[in-house]
Amino acid sequence: MNESSVCIFKLIIISLFGLVTILYPKISYAISQDSLINSQNKKGWNVTPFPEIAYNSDLGFQYGIYCELYDFGNGENYPDYTHKFCIEAARFTKGSGVYWFFYDSPQLWKNHRFSFDVAYLPDNMCDFYGYNGRSAPYSDTHNDSFYKIDRKQIRMIFGLQGKIVGQLNWMAGISWQKMMIQPVSLKKYIGADNLYNRYIKAGLINQNEAKGGNVLQWKAGIVYDTRDREADPTQGIYGKAIFAFSPDWTSKNGYSFIRTTLNVCYYQSLWKEHLTLAGRIGLQLTPVGRVPFYFLSDINTYYIRQTYSEGLGGTNNIRGVLRNRITGNGIGWTNIELRLRSRVIRLLKQNWYIGMNPFFDAGAVLQPYRLKLQKESNDPIIYSGKNECLHTSAGIGLKLVMNHNFVLSAEWGAAFSREDGTNGIDLGINYLF
Repeated sequence: MNESSVCIFKLIIISLFGLVTILYPKISYAISQDSLINSQNKKGWNVTPFPEIAYNSDLGFQYGIYCELYDFGNGENYPDYTHKFCIEAARFTKGSGVYWFFYDSPQLWKNHRFSFDVAYLPDNMCDFYGYNGRSAPYSDTHNDSFYKIDRKQIRMIFGLQGKIVGQLNWMAGISWQKMMIQPVSLKKYIGADNLYNRYIKAGLINQNEAKGGNVLQWKAGIVYDTRDREADPTQGIYGKAIFAFSPDWTSKNGYSFIRTTLNVCYYQSLWKEHLTLAGRIGLQLTPVGRVPFYFLSDINTYYIRQTYSEGLGGTNNIRGVLRNRITGNGIGWTNIELRLRSRVIRLLKQNWYIGMNPFFDAGAVLQPYRLKLQKESNDPIIYSGKNECLHTSAGIGLKLVMNHNFVLSAEWGAAFSREDGTNGIDLGINYLF
């Protein structure tokens, strides 16, 4: 068995272990009838604006404003909401920015859920570590812009869900993204050596994709959801399978492809509301077509939970590993968390609790991207001579949760291998999954 096969085998074993542990009934306790301990149902609109002063080790310090608006209606479905709006305008000290609007409603139309996302995401120092994970060498001895590109992204995503039967729903959507890419343009790095230019010279980035382009995707899939609540579930399963077709109708550079994405999250209460074992298994493959390099890190979704949906590596999937360190035509990942919660307290007419979540993350490239060209390169900075293997990290997080929906998060993760970086800190919003 070669190293790549061993890597895939380990990922499957870890995922199955987490799934079996969570679903094995002898270790679990039944949820009590008073599932929202000490909480009171919220009614009407609830507005949560606050200045954004945060930190992300990939992006730097963040400053700006963030606001969430919830409509709980008459309160009979609390903590589920009728309408949700998210608005964010912020900058990071390492050069990126976030200008984001998100709307979601499970009840806009009867038995249908509608979501809409629009964002402008400029990033003067966007991470680019090459292709195929461990096959692309990493060293922290290069200048600060060596593994960076200047990327500006415009994104729009529409999603619609409808009921099939029981907890099984159909999903349809459309997304459009425009990427504008160039070498890092900050004055002190102009003319500096960087991996992006080396990939262009080696033919690993084609001239017709080097400056970015447009990607239009038509999406269809199924969603299965038995969670007791959405933002911080204590039990249930949430799974989605998405089929996305991207025709070459916009850039017309010959990059048409089909992607399939499977994502299963599972939650098992171990002690009432206070202790939950949570896990996620993800898989994304490209069975047909050619993906342009600038879209390689995108992880397909119809519902944006975090500002970005990309990786592997970084705060959205493998915490503590360098952002976008692991890219390929196909990727797999898993996350396992133990979520501890305090009792719910009533403060300022809101329901609050504090949480803590030790975690373990892992992922790998399962389907390589332009690996033959990478191996043929004579540049030791482009090809390490190593096969891909499992990338792992572990860490701990703290949460402050209001009304079982609004989640302030602080997480620290450390990579197990120095080839994936050292550690990372993220101050942001929401549970990872």
